[in-house]
Amino acid sequence: MTEQDGSEATSGLPADLGARLNAVLARRSLTGGPQGAPETARGWLDVSYEAAYAEDLTRAARAARSGLDAPGGQDPVNRAGLFRALASVAELTGDHAAATGYIADRARVLTEAGYPHRARMEVQLGAMLLREPEAFEATVLQGVLEDERTRSARSVDTALPDVLVALAVRHVEDGRLDAAVDLLEECLEIQDARVTAGLPVAPESLSSTRMFLAHVHLMSHEPQMSAEVADEVLAGQSNRAVRAAMWMLKAVVAQDEGDGAGAVLYALRSVELHAAAGVRKGSASAAALLAGLAADAGDQQSSILAWKVAVAQAEQGEVPEASDLTLALGHQLLEAEEHALAERVLAGLVRREEAARRLPGLARALVDLGHAARHQDRQDEALEHWDRAASLFEQAGATDEAARMHLASGALLNRQERAEQAAERFSRAVELARAAEEEPDAEDHDPAVLPQALHALGHVLCELGEERGVALLDEAIALAQDSSAAWHEADFTDTRARGLWALRQGPAAVSSALTAADLFAASEDSTASSNAELFAAYVLLEQERAEEAATLFRMITEQEGTARYLRMAAWLGLAQSLDLAGDEEGATRARFEADAAAQAEDEDD
Repeated sequence: MTEQDGSEATSGLPADLGARLNAVLARRSLTGGPQGAPETARGWLDVSYEAAYAEDLTRAARAARSGLDAPGGQDPVNRAGLFRALASVAELTGDHAAATGYIADRARVLTEAGYPHRARMEVQLGAMLLREPEAFEATVLQGVLEDERTRSARSVDTALPDVLVALAVRHVEDGRLDAAVDLLEECLEIQDARVTAGLPVAPESLSSTRMFLAHVHLMSHEPQMSAEVADEVLAGQSNRAVRAAMWMLKAVVAQDEGDGAGAVLYALRSVELHAAAGVRKGSASAAALLAGLAADAGDQQSSILAWKVAVAQAEQGEVPEASDLTLALGHQLLEAEEHALAERVLAGLVRREEAARRLPGLARALVDLGHAARHQDRQDEALEHWDRAASLFEQAGATDEAARMHLASGALLNRQERAEQAAERFSRAVELARAAEEEPDAEDHDPAVLPQALHALGHVLCELGEERGVALLDEAIALAQDSSAAWHEADFTDTRARGLWALRQGPAAVSSALTAADLFAASEDSTASSNAELFAAYVLLEQERAEEAATLFRMITEQEGTARYLRMAAWLGLAQSLDLAGDEEGATRARFEADAAAQAEDEDD
């Protein structure tokens, strides 16, 4: 172990197990004592991160703001970290304007500290670096990656570490675990080299990146490597929530390897640290694991006590009791990427809910059991669980939840290129959403379900060559208009353009794409607007309408603030258009401009 627990094991269980569990029940820790208010900015930053792990975003924001005025709050590393914490909380709460403001505050700190390029990149990429990037955003980040790698070879003023981590997050979501490991290891090499050179590196960046790597190794069925990385985290500087997560990981690895005694000690330490940091779900998860381990060791009293801790921590964290506690535990394990352990918990819950004939509870357990199977690459099994869950939700009268399950199943099928089966699920989702709108208590239903279902079904039908998909997309657009969901109206209109092009209706596709561009612009999403214009221009090019395409490509290149990768694509499209029109000299100039756009980042520095 990297840390000493100060107790001897007896028959695989520490002698002071009961005392330490009772200490957690009494809301105090024998190992750390009561925690007062931090005295430094670094201490407040740790509290902010711990509160965020505990999903107490109000406390997280308050702690970060307190850190700005605490001793050490003017230190650039601390101050930049505090502003990032504030931006992350704002993004999680949906306050995008506040998030943008905090990103700008952080950028000013970075600029004053001698990192103007990194500051510009963080402002440009915005929330992409604060959360899981969407597929399109990942494409943007991939385009930035090589430039940042080139820059990193000659300057420490680079956003490369953050870009690497963001892309790794996306790779994990896409199931590309080996690629995610490569990116995270590259990031850590850069950060470790900076530490060796005496350059400032935020401790929370190092610990969170290593924690992420440890979990990816575990997902990749590399438990020993996972535990080794966890030990590196525990040997370094990190907050209690991160340390608690690493002890939990080590407990799971030890259990899987048959080291019951080690698993008990690690799980107990995780219970204590999670509880001390106020991360109730994490403490409940660790206590539940500890309860199972104690039972396996034949100590029923310790097992019962551990379950009491799990329930108490869940109640303090407003997690439902009984079967709801088990469901929350399974869901938390899924969030912690402990998919095999989550499956074990959820499978037991399914059996209990079946015996008790609790349909909604059984359906919800099946939903998470499907996610556990999906994360372990058993997609057909996940579909079976979700189809059954949808049927149970229907029986229970939970129409919205049934529709959402059909949408989830359809999305999974569509990703597997099983479009016809996806269309069947989406079609059922539309039927259920329409039925919900007509029920007497329709005001209790989520009005977003129907337009989402229409959008999904319309898109896949167009891809299958069925023109009725356009009518469904039109209905989704009309619903977005009625609910004043301007950005969704733009998004649905953009999908309509792509659907029309899939149906080879070029002029209509161009018209719809340009309408989407205007709507995105009105929603202040300039990147999506330019992207829609770019799509329209390429449709014109595919139709050999070279002059019109050239006009649109040229317009994109002339717009202020257009992202570099979009300018490059527009110049290349213009070159192709001019080639088609026989203007070889103009095409050569356009290609020169595309090359210049590719180098623009270096020239700006």
